[in-house]
Amino acid sequence: MQFYIPADTIKALLVIAAKSDTRDYLNSVCIDVRASDAVAVATEGHKLLALPLTATDDAPALVPGQYIIRREALEGVKAVLKRPILVTIDATARTATIDNGSTVASSPLMDDKYPDWRRVVPLTVSGEAGQFDPAYIGAFGKVHKLLGGKYSPSIRHNSYSLARIVLPGDAVGVIAPMRLAMPPLDNPAWLVTPSATEAA
Repeated sequence: MQFYIPADTIKALLVIAAKSDTRDYLNSVCIDVRASDAVAVATEGHKLLALPLTATDDAPALVPGQYIIRREALEGVKAVLKRPILVTIDATARTATIDNGSTVASSPLMDDKYPDWRRVVPLTVSGEAGQFDPAYIGAFGKVHKLLGGKYSPSIRHNSYSLARIVLPGDAVGVIAPMRLAMPPLDNPAWLVTPSATEAA
């Protein structure tokens, strides 16, 4: 199986993937293949990015399975003249070959099982506002830009449940809310406008 993946798309996936999780598969990118489609997925447990892939015209038929490519293998390939990266998955040899048009590198695929990511993607949302870690929102800001978006991504709120991030094209983002009790605001005296009687 072969897929052309823009270099910025790979960077976006690595923004969302974990960097030093003890579960090494979360530090990586999964190519999740069914008979009808292939999706690149990255998650670290609190945020997730999934986007469809198109096989090259002359590629062999899709072989269903999860193909987990190590972060190091993807980070080591530098973009050349903005050309897309050719990723070849050998399901039999369990290897991924990454070709940037100038250099070619192969890496063994991981044998771990990737999380059932489709199960956690909300297909509907309530619209009720939630609270989110600013670092997670910032990460999706980077992703939005890498995928060709302008301005900022929008959040489809879902109260205390997982929310959707609207991203360019067919990409799907998911973000977990913060589960915090909201204490009343503490308004210092210098902020509050004095009442009419106090002013007199």
